[in-house]
Amino acid sequence: MNNIMPLYQSMLNDLIQKIESGQLPDDSKLPSEQKLGEIYKVSRITVRRALAELENRNYIYKKQGQGSFVAAKDEAINKVHFLDVEKKIEDMGAIPKVELQKFELNIDGSEKRARKELDLTSDDYLYLVQFMYYADDEPVFLEKIFLPFSEFPMIHKSEVENNNKFIPFIAKKYEQRPEFISETEAGLVARNNRKVFNLNVGDPLVNIQKTGIFNGKIVYYSQSTVVGDLIMFIVK
Repeated sequence: MNNIMPLYQSMLNDLIQKIESGQLPDDSKLPSEQKLGEIYKVSRITVRRALAELENRNYIYKKQGQGSFVAAKDEAINKVHFLDVEKKIEDMGAIPKVELQKFELNIDGSEKRARKELDLTSDDYLYLVQFMYYADDEPVFLEKIFLPFSEFPMIHKSEVENNNKFIPFIAKKYEQRPEFISETEAGLVARNNRKVFNLNVGDPLVNIQKTGIFNGKIVYYSQSTVVGDLIMFIVK
C-alpha cells in the first residue's frame, strides 16, 4: 500500500498539470485504463482510483462504453465566488485581455508585507503571480497575488498561463475554497505608476487588498490597483 500512494499521487498530479496547462484540452479523450497503466507504470486499480478522483473533482467526465474525457473549465468557475475582472470589463462594453507578467517563487525573504499577512518566515517559499488586465488594450487592473508554497505545492507556469481565472484554478486543483475579505483605498496616480497605466499624475485609482481564509488560516493575499471607468464597475 505504501508503494501505491506515491504512484497514485504522481499520476494524479501529472494528469491535472496536463489538463490545467491545456495539453489535454476540454472534451479530449484520455487514454484507456490499460494505456494509462502502461504510461505511468501502475496497476489497473491505481489507474481507476486516480480517474475516480479526477471525476470527483470535476476534471473529467465519463461516457458509458467510450472512456474518460476532460471536463470544461467553466463548470469549476461557476462553483467559486471570486471577482471576475474580465466579466467586469465586458460589462463596461470593452474587450478584455489578460497578461501574465510575473510567475516567481520567492526564496530570498523579500515581499515582507505579503509574508506578514500570510504568517510566513523569511525562509518560507512564496509564490508571486502578477496579472495585468486590459480593456480595449488599455491597462486597467494590475493584480499581484501571493501564495504560500506549503499550501499550494507545485503550481506550474504552464497551468497559470492557461488559466485567466486564477482563483477557480487553485480552488479546483487544491480543493480549497477560501473566504475572501477585501479592503479598498482611494488614491491618485503618481509618477512611479503613471506609465504602468498610461495615465497622468493625479488621475484617480483604487488600491485593493484581499486576503483569503481557509480552515481558519490565511492562505491567499493579493494587492491590486484599478483605474479608469473600471473603478465604477468593481468598487461598490
